[in-house]
Amino acid sequence: MTTPLHARARFLWTLATWALIALAQPGVLRPDGFGHLAFFAVGPWALAARRPGRRAFLAEWAAHALGLAAVFAWMTAFFPLLLLPMAVIPAIYPALGGMLLRRAPAWPLALLAPAAWMLAEVVRWTLPVPLSFGWFRLGFLMHDTEWLVGSAAWFGTWGLTWGMAALGGLAADVALALVRPAGTPSRLGLAFALGLAPLASLTLLARRPAPPMVAGPDVLVVQSGIEQEIKAARRDPLLDLFLPQVTRTLEALIETRAPGTSGSPDVVMWGETFLPGKLHGPEVLLDFRGGVRPTEWSGRGALQERDLVDQDLVARDLVSALLGTGPGQRLTPSVWRQLFQREPTAEWADRVARGEPLLPPGTSFLSGVEGWVSASLDGERVLRSVNGVKLWSPDGSSTPMANKVHLVPGGESPDALRGIPFVLGAVQKVANAVPDFVAAPEPGVLLIPGVDGRVHRAGIAVCFDNAFDDPFTTPLRRGPVDLFVVVSNEAWYGASPEMDHMLAFTRIAAAASRRSIVRATNSGISALVGPDGVVRDQIRGEGGRRKMVSGALRVTVPVPDRREGNRPLGGETTFFVASEPLQPWAWGGGAALILLVALGRRQFGQPEPGEAPGAGSEGP
Repeated sequence: MTTPLHARARFLWTLATWALIALAQPGVLRPDGFGHLAFFAVGPWALAARRPGRRAFLAEWAAHALGLAAVFAWMTAFFPLLLLPMAVIPAIYPALGGMLLRRAPAWPLALLAPAAWMLAEVVRWTLPVPLSFGWFRLGFLMHDTEWLVGSAAWFGTWGLTWGMAALGGLAADVALALVRPAGTPSRLGLAFALGLAPLASLTLLARRPAPPMVAGPDVLVVQSGIEQEIKAARRDPLLDLFLPQVTRTLEALIETRAPGTSGSPDVVMWGETFLPGKLHGPEVLLDFRGGVRPTEWSGRGALQERDLVDQDLVARDLVSALLGTGPGQRLTPSVWRQLFQREPTAEWADRVARGEPLLPPGTSFLSGVEGWVSASLDGERVLRSVNGVKLWSPDGSSTPMANKVHLVPGGESPDALRGIPFVLGAVQKVANAVPDFVAAPEPGVLLIPGVDGRVHRAGIAVCFDNAFDDPFTTPLRRGPVDLFVVVSNEAWYGASPEMDHMLAFTRIAAAASRRSIVRATNSGISALVGPDGVVRDQIRGEGGRRKMVSGALRVTVPVPDRREGNRPLGGETTFFVASEPLQPWAWGGGAALILLVALGRRQFGQPEPGEAPGAGSEGP
């Protein structure tokens, strides 16, 4: 007979699971986290969930909500009220998983616990906001476990989640075996097999090395360290953002120049939406003249054609001043001289006045920038914003913007929240505007020309894209990609662990795609992550700080070796890249099948032998 568990004890056991997960997070006890603390984290919850008791569902729901609130605590730096739905709503799904464990027969928890936890994660991952906030997955805590993270090339974060949850289930099986009545079979042999086999398999898969790499583009990442309050205020983007960043870039070019070399990197990279102005294509201007306007609720309904044109010219003229491809019409030489006041920047003003480039010959320029597009909304055409990345070649030519695929709910896209005026009002108060962005249908790829004549294909992910899989898998399924670039602004969250989370997501993505990833952020953490998921270099400030600091990073990015053909040695895609769209469904479907078969052992609601009738009740 299974002894019922008191609701208070159930709550504390479940909370213990989340305490281990919270302490294992990157940025809590150490910058890269203590992922091993979470190896058996699922165990306390599985142990409690297996036992019946009154108010079982409510006790677990409350504990899961409190645990998720601890994991999402960084949200308080941006929009504290959003923390409530972010915790309460997703907590329903693991609580439902606990209900399934109570109704399942006495199979090893090394199998049932990962199935229930995985099913909850897949549901959270799949359902849209506000029904879920699904980018946090247990497996991402393994980003710093180098002997294991390589398995992401096969099963991504999903496989790591199962391996960790299976260990937790095994721990619960061992605990139950220690207190089992005399003469009751322990089934520990099967439990050990089911609990250890996933992790052992992932460890073996992780041993496969990345494809051969060669030296790729020479990249200079420039990080401003600017606080979000300054960026969001939009007081004077030229003075607050652009010119300090130009000065920082030119100083970095001098500081990072190797003796005896020309000092010309292939590309200079800036962070998200860092270029003043707002770009648009010729079709946007035509639509505007045809009566297409921004939405009224965005606060931009009074946009004039002159404003639209000026926004585009500002961005283009500033880039022309950097590359020396135009006179910089919006800033006269005298203005440049006034703005560049200190050595050695005085000479830079004279170079602009003479129409000479500020960046070295052959160097391209990449930056996050906003743009206008004409899109359909509620059956009509409206002008909406895009958050993207643009690359300009040394001759001033450029390719189309690569735009963000996953918008921040409420922070960039209000589409799911437009019927709740209070929410839009709160967002406007925090962000100084009501967002009107529209997502791109798929991630983009930009071509980075090298000083040596080579061209490197770079997949682009913008900020929140970094927390998802498809920005790193879709481009590889379409064609060759040499590296990925994450252009991000995480200053919204101050120096909270969310910055460390984003770097962890990047490391998993690099290991899963077997491609190097360059992170170019506004305030941290900017870094180069190798194709094995290991951080090769990163920007650090005084005292080794990597958040909310100013600095620059000059790195040569490893790229696949294509010298023996059009495809890199070792293959263009990993198993995970090829199968990524199906993996959530496969893991979720497999977990559901395991639980359904287990539940099917109870014919017509009859309990297992030795279990009291009604022991699995979810009483009030």
